[in-house]
Amino acid sequence: MSSLAARTEALRDAAGVVAAPSAVVRTPAPRTGAGQGSRCMVLNASYEYLSITRDWFDSLLLVLDDKAVAIEHYPEVVRSQYHTFQVPAVVVMRYQVQVKKRSKLFQLPTKKAVFIRDNFECQYCGTRLTMGSGTRDHVVPRAQGGIDTLANVVASCKPCNGRKADRTPEQAGMPLAVRPRPLTDEEKIRCVLKTCRAKERQTWLCCLKRLGITLWAS
Repeated sequence: MSSLAARTEALRDAAGVVAAPSAVVRTPAPRTGAGQGSRCMVLNASYEYLSITRDWFDSLLLVLDDKAVAIEHYPEVVRSQYHTFQVPAVVVMRYQVQVKKRSKLFQLPTKKAVFIRDNFECQYCGTRLTMGSGTRDHVVPRAQGGIDTLANVVASCKPCNGRKADRTPEQAGMPLAVRPRPLTDEEKIRCVLKTCRAKERQTWLCCLKRLGITLWAS
């Protein structure tokens, strides 16, 4: 059996976990389960964000196939009968993966991005919002030359949006709670994922901060 085949087979053993006869080894969560099915952040060779794996199996396979290097691990390990593996939390590809330019994705004032940044609160009256009940509002209205960027769009309830109309906050006498701004890395992560476990988010952000990595240009 080739070295690559042997490593892959060892990983498949770990996915099912075969306990050593003399010891009881904790079985990892299934690939579609929770708990130890922790996802991994994949960075390109340039250290730009590339993707999020579905679970530990996919990230560990990248490392064992020598396609990526793990730069951060979770505390958990997975074991097969003869092998023990640390669970990767952040990996960097060994080669540059060509992708369509995506930095603009996190510069666009999408409803999801604006609401996450503004904590799902109307920036004029503080009302709690949902994706269905709230709207985006241009601080400087488009009718007055305002542009569609994160620096000019805030979350708003529908009554405040209608009352402000095509006026600036100053003209309408409706001061903003907080001036609009670009997204932080944590907010970008929340935009990428439908859900994000606290352990994943904390591990990723600590790694990024420790290494001085910024995921996306703002």
